[in-house]
Amino acid sequence: MRHIRRILFAIALLSSGFAFGQITEDPEDRDRDNQGREPLRTQTPEGRPLPFSQRLRFGGGVSALQLGNAQNGIPFIIGLSPIVAYQAAERLVLGVGVDYQYARLKAFDTAGQRFNLTANQYGGRGFVMYELIPAILPGLYAHGEIASTSIQDGYNNIPNRPNPGRFTVTSPLVGATYSQRIGRLAGINVSALYNLNYTSKTQYLYNSPFVFRIMFF
Repeated sequence: MRHIRRILFAIALLSSGFAFGQITEDPEDRDRDNQGREPLRTQTPEGRPLPFSQRLRFGGGVSALQLGNAQNGIPFIIGLSPIVAYQAAERLVLGVGVDYQYARLKAFDTAGQRFNLTANQYGGRGFVMYELIPAILPGLYAHGEIASTSIQDGYNNIPNRPNPGRFTVTSPLVGATYSQRIGRLAGINVSALYNLNYTSKTQYLYNSPFVFRIMFF
């Protein structure tokens, strides 16, 4: 009799859990299943506007990566770019980001002693993305941004030389971004941009006026 009670109690728990899972199903999944389309980015399945906090996206990516080779004089470079984006309208995304890039080069003096040369670049940017033809090619955005970067003019720690100065470069970039959504807002974003202010100074950051990046937000 005691075993029968335990079995009935376990069945009751499983049944209640299954019912609770049906009641608490993700509204986004219900909307996709019932309507046969992706959920809106600015509204709930019931048609109410999403609050500000639920329209925010947080993410970023690695903006630069180069593995150095001391013998060939190639520096080690890594850049990080955290991002906060906001779904302002169904087809419009606004965002800001912070950019940081660290470079290190191994060098040797005349006595053969090794030392590390370092450089730090940092700045910020704001961007706008507008979905062009969602009915034909969803996820394709026109992309424009303004980036302002404080650039270190050379490396630190060079023997018998003062530390280098800094200068600021403002770079307007235009192009396109393709966003592969993961859920309501998050996605993988692949951008191809062109730097309208590409000069000899911006070569500290970009090797070409064309900028390619992958970001997650």
